[in-house]
Amino acid sequence: MGPRPQSTESTSSGSTNRTKRSKFYMQDGMVVLKVEGTLYRVHKYLLEQHSDFFRGLLSDEVDAMGHSDDRPIPLPDSITQQAFDSLLGFMYTGVFDPTSVSLSDWVSILRISTLLQFTKMRQYAIRELSARRASLVPVEAILLAKEHDIPSWLGPAYAELVRRSTPLDDTEAESLGVRVTAQISRAREMLRAEEYALHQQRRYGSRYTPPERPDEQLVARAVNEVFQLAGSQ
Repeated sequence: MGPRPQSTESTSSGSTNRTKRSKFYMQDGMVVLKVEGTLYRVHKYLLEQHSDFFRGLLSDEVDAMGHSDDRPIPLPDSITQQAFDSLLGFMYTGVFDPTSVSLSDWVSILRISTLLQFTKMRQYAIRELSARRASLVPVEAILLAKEHDIPSWLGPAYAELVRRSTPLDDTEAESLGVRVTAQISRAREMLRAEEYALHQQRRYGSRYTPPERPDEQLVARAVNEVFQLAGSQ
C-alpha cells in the first residue's frame, strides 16, 4: 500500500492551527415558521443569507421562538402559503432549473421576495419575468410594475393597450383606476388623430381606413407624451 494522504488539519491535541472558512462553515440550525396556520421547518442559514428581513428577525434570540413547533415564528399576514411555497421551492430546487418555474410562480416569487427583502431573488424574478413579458397581459404587467417599482415594464404595456383595436373593458378599467384609464384613452385618441393626419397628407382623394397595424413611432410618441416615460424604458 502507498502512503496514506496527510490531513490538511493537524490532529495534535495541542494544535490550534485550524481556521474556519466563514463563507462555507454553515451553522447548525433550523427554524420553524408559521404561514396561514401552516408550519414550515427550514434552514435558518439560507433565510439569513438571502433576506434582510429574516436576517433582522432571526438575530433576536431572546424569546427563543422558532425552535419548536409549539413556538413558531409567525410571518406577516400579507404572506400567503402559496407564495411562500413558491419562494422555498425556488430556493431549494428551482435555482438549478429556472425554466421549470411557472409564470404564476415567478409572479408570486416577485411579490414575496419584495415583501421579505430577498434582494437577489427579486432581481432574478424580474429578469425571468422580463424575458417572458409577452406572456403577461398588459394590465397585469402595469399593476406589477407599479406595485414593485419596475418602470421598464410600463412603456411596452401601455403601448400594447394604446395600439390594440379594442378599448379597455370594464374589468381592465377598474383594475387600472380612473387616472390610468383616462391616460390610455387620451393616448389612443392622440394616436388615431396622428394616423388620420398622416393619411390626409398622403391620401390624394382616397377614403381613410384605419391601418391594421399602427405605426410604432406614432404609438411610442403618444405613450411618451401622455405618460412622460422618456428615459424609463
